[in-house]
Amino acid sequence: SISWPATRPTIAEVIMESNSTFVYEYGPLYALRSNFYLLTPKETYVPDLKSSPNVIDTAVPIMLLFMAIEAIVMLAKGRTDWHLHQVVVNYSTGGLTESWKTFFFRGVELQAYIWVFDNWCIYKLPWDSPYVYIIAALGVDFCVYIWHRACHEISFMWAFHYPHHSAEEINISVGTRVSLTMRLVKWVYFLPLALLGLPPATMMIHVQLGLIVGNLYHCELIPKLSKVIPGIGHVMEFIFNTPSHHRVHHGANKYCIDKNHGGWLIIWDRMFGTFQEEKEDEKITYGTISQKPTYHIVFLQFVPMVELYNRIQSQATLGDKVRTFFYGPGWCPGDKHRLGDRDAIPDVRGRSFHEVKLPIWLSTYMVVHCFLVFFAYLEMVPRLNHVGTWLPLVTLFYITLAYVSLGGLYDGSQYAIWLEPARLLTFLGLAYRFPMFASPTVLYYACWIKVTGLLLWPAVAIYTYKRGKLGKTSKVE
Repeated sequence: SISWPATRPTIAEVIMESNSTFVYEYGPLYALRSNFYLLTPKETYVPDLKSSPNVIDTAVPIMLLFMAIEAIVMLAKGRTDWHLHQVVVNYSTGGLTESWKTFFFRGVELQAYIWVFDNWCIYKLPWDSPYVYIIAALGVDFCVYIWHRACHEISFMWAFHYPHHSAEEINISVGTRVSLTMRLVKWVYFLPLALLGLPPATMMIHVQLGLIVGNLYHCELIPKLSKVIPGIGHVMEFIFNTPSHHRVHHGANKYCIDKNHGGWLIIWDRMFGTFQEEKEDEKITYGTISQKPTYHIVFLQFVPMVELYNRIQSQATLGDKVRTFFYGPGWCPGDKHRLGDRDAIPDVRGRSFHEVKLPIWLSTYMVVHCFLVFFAYLEMVPRLNHVGTWLPLVTLFYITLAYVSLGGLYDGSQYAIWLEPARLLTFLGLAYRFPMFASPTVLYYACWIKVTGLLLWPAVAIYTYKRGKLGKTSKVE
C-alpha cells in the first residue's frame, strides 16, 4: 500500500516529483534535428542495443511543441477541421498501442530480428560506417514502403491498418494514431535487413527516425513546397515525402486510393507507379471509403477485422474466401484485378463529418481522464526494469479497461454508464494496493480526480443514456 502525504502537495511538487520519460539526454538541438531525420551519421553509431538511445522519447517534447503550434494556428485562422476530441482519440489510440507494446510484447518482435541477424545474416555490416548509414536509411525506408503498400493492397493487413486511416481530419496528432493490431505483422517486413546483416541497433535508430519524421507529414497547414520555394521545392518534392504527398495518401477521393506509400522518401512510389500529385482543384476528403461512425478508442481497432470475417464467411467458394483474405479490400468475386474495380469506388467527396458534440463539462471530463490514462503509461515506463513483471501488467489492465470505458462514453454506448464507475473504483483499489505512479503527490491528485469523477457519475450516466437514445453525434440539450 502507499503512504499518503500529510499535507496537500503543490502543482510544482507534482511536476518535480513526476518521473517523466521526456528527458533531454542529448540536448534540445538533437531533439529538434531528430524530428527532421537530420542526425549525423556519427550520431546514429551505436555498438549494441544497450547503448542505443530512445530517439522517440527525446524527440517527443519538440513534437508536442509542433502539435501545439499547429493547433493554435488552425484555431486562430478559424479552421473548422481541427477538433479537440479527434486529437484526444488520436493520442489515446497511440497510448493504448504503446502500452501493449511496452508492457506485454516487451520487444518480442525485435528478438526475431536479432535471431535472424545472429544465425542467418549473409555478412554482418559494421555499425560505425558512413556507407552503412546510407544502406540503413534507404533499406529501412524501402521496407516501410513495402509494408505500407501491403497494408493497402492486402485485406487482412488493411484491417490492421484501418484505425490509422479512420481519422477524418489531418493534423500532426494523427501520426500517433497507431494501430495495436498492426504490431502482429509489421516486424516481418524488416527481417530482410537482418538477413543482409544490418545491425539491430542501427536498424532500430533508423526505424525510430522514420516514425518521428512521419508525424510531421500529417499536416494541413504546410502547402506544396514547390509553391513556397520554387525550384528547390520541386526537387525536394521529387525525392522526399511531404505533407502534400501524404495528404493524398490519407484521402478517400478516387484519385487518392492506394497512393503515396513511402516513408520519408517518395522515390519508391515514383519508381513503382504508386505516386499521385495532390490536385489543387479537388478538396480531399479524409478517412476511409467505408468510414465507421465511431470514436471508440478500442473498438475501432477490431471492427475492421469483424467486417473482414463477415466478408469471408459470405463467400460461396473456398477460393473466394482465400482471395477475400489476401486480395485488396475493394475486391469482389468477378473482379478482374486483385485490387478490385477502381470504377466501382464510390465518390465520397463532401460527405458529412462524424463529430462528437459534448457540453463543456463533459468534454473537460473526457480530456482530463484520457490524459490521466496516458500519464499512467508515462509514469510506468521509466520504472519498467525495476518493478518486475506483475506491476506493468496491472497497469496495462487498467489502461485497457479505461480506454474501453472512455471509448464507450465517446460513442454514447449504454454499457459505459456502468463500466465508468467500475473503472474509477478499480483505479482507487489498484492505487491503494500497487504503486502505479512514481510519486505519492501525483497519486494524490489522480485519486482526487477519480473521486470527483464518481461524484459526477450520475450526471455522466444521465447524459450518456439520453445521448445513446438520440444518436452518438447528438448533443443533449
